[in-house]
This record gives sequence, C-alpha cells and structure tokens, in this order.
Amino acid sequence: MLLRVTYLLFALLLSLSACAPVSQVEDQPVTSHAQVNPQQAEVHYKLALAYLKGNDPTSALKELQIAASQDPNNAAIQIALGQTYQQKKAYRLAERHYLRALTLSNDDPRYQNNIASLYLDLQEWDKAIEYFDKAAQNLLFHNPHVALSGEAFAYYKKGDYEKALELYREVLALVPRYVPAYYYQSEVYRALKQPAAEKATLLRAVDISPSFLQARYRLAEILYEEDDIEGVREQLKVILDMSPTSDLGMKANDFMRQLPGS
Repeated sequence: MLLRVTYLLFALLLSLSACAPVSQVEDQPVTSHAQVNPQQAEVHYKLALAYLKGNDPTSALKELQIAASQDPNNAAIQIALGQTYQQKKAYRLAERHYLRALTLSNDDPRYQNNIASLYLDLQEWDKAIEYFDKAAQNLLFHNPHVALSGEAFAYYKKGDYEKALELYREVLALVPRYVPAYYYQSEVYRALKQPAAEKATLLRAVDISPSFLQARYRLAEILYEEDDIEGVREQLKVILDMSPTSDLGMKANDFMRQLPGS
C-alpha cells in the first residue's frame, strides 16, 4: 500500500484514491456511433471529474469513454482516461491514453510527469527517469520539484543512491518545505545505512508537517532501535490520535502494545 501511495505522490492526479484492478480489455467507447460534439463531451468530462472526486472511478470511466467518443482530439479527456485507468491498474491502457495526450498537447510537461508516474507503477525506471526529466527541464512546468522528486525516486529504485540524493537536494533547494522529498530522501539514507542522517531527515519532515504520519511511524522504528521507548510512545500516540482506524493507525496500535510496560 505504501508503494502505491508513493507513486501517486509524483503524479498530478485528478484523484488520489486507489481501487481494484480491471482486466486489460480493449478500450472501446460506450457509444460506438457517437458524433463529434465537444460541448456535450465537456459535460461528460466534468461529470467524470465529479465521480473521481467521489471515489467512483468506474462511473468516471464510463463518462470519459463517452466524452472521448464525442471529442477524440481533446488532450484533457485523454489524460483523464489515462489517470483513471492507472488508478484501476489497467496500466497499458493508461499508457495508450497518456501517449495520445502527449501527441495532442505537443508534449505538455504535466502529461510527461504523469506518464512518468505510470512507469514507476510498471517498474520501468529508465522510462520514468526520461519523462520526469523532460517535465522538470521544461521552463513552462509549474511543478518541477514534483518531477525531480519522481526522478530521484526512480534513481533510488535503480540503486543509484548518490544521484537520488543529488536530485533530492535540488528539490529542496527549489522548495525547502516540500515534505515528501525529506521522507524519500530518508529512505535513501536508510539504504545507505546512515541512521543519523535518516533520523535527522525524518525529524525535519515531521517538524514541517506534524500530520505526516508515515514519517512519524518510521521515526518510531528508529527510536525503538535506540531504546528510546518514550520517544516511540510519543510518535505512536500522535498517529493514534490523528488516524486510529487507518492501516497505519492499526500498525501503530500493534506497535504500542508490544512496548515494555504496555
């Protein structure tokens, strides 16, 4: 679950909700004989966005298929189809629509960023790096720090830790309070077996964003290794207070019950 959330952080998504996979069936419009009607397509597109915000990607997909049949050369509709298929883990269908959106938009850097996030899901690290880098280097892209973070993560997954750290430093030079970069930077330090640097980075993350609970949980694990039981309790208590019924909250509860004196 954490890995899936990781990849979504690097995408400029319509919705951040994960859902069940769908079969890789041929992508066919709901209305096979629909006539081109951009105005009506816009209605279906906006309805699809509402469904996505309501965590109903299946209904959104139906609306987007209709919209695409009525306005087949609309890049925004194509990117929305790509994002929806990606949420439903129909990755090759998502890729098809992302590539179509890139063609229609003359390589919009937002769409380069999003297809790069898809390649993270597919564990195609080199393709992810290629598209994240294209997006990050585009001077018209409003979120280069997001693309650079994704590129850094792909290098981390490839095992090139020094390049990953270099890119995370670049991210934080651009946006010093971009908390996800601190968290994923800490993962690199963990892989390098540098616990002091990992801990310092996590502390910085929770200092900037006290509600970043994944960082708190990892910090609790480090404090446990240091026999700082009170420090562990402090971090776990925040998680339990803020999100007791989440997966992370339940893990924190189990962790708390295993502590000495509990």
